[in-house]
Amino acid sequence: MEHVTHDQRDMKHHHEKSKQHLYQFVQVEMNDGSVYQGILHSYDMDKLFLIMPKMHHHMSMELDESSSRQFPFFGPFGLFGFPFFGIRRFGPFFPFFI
Repeated sequence: MEHVTHDQRDMKHHHEKSKQHLYQFVQVEMNDGSVYQGILHSYDMDKLFLIMPKMHHHMSMELDESSSRQFPFFGPFGLFGFPFFGIRRFGPFFPFFI
């Protein structure tokens, strides 16, 4: 009988969910409570990768208020990796009430 650890079950679950939601807008909650939204671009054995806007924290407050806050998805995008071991949960993101 093959011994399957809890981590291996979690990894299989993350891979199945990643395959199901590939190229969809998802929300990822990390173990530290931080939350990210983006398009699920790809995944590998250890991470899932989201396309998300690059946030520039060095901008002045005036520029922030006039462009970034009103139009948060304008500007350059980046590909960001999130390790499966650090993910509490993830799934489709619905920015509206159903």
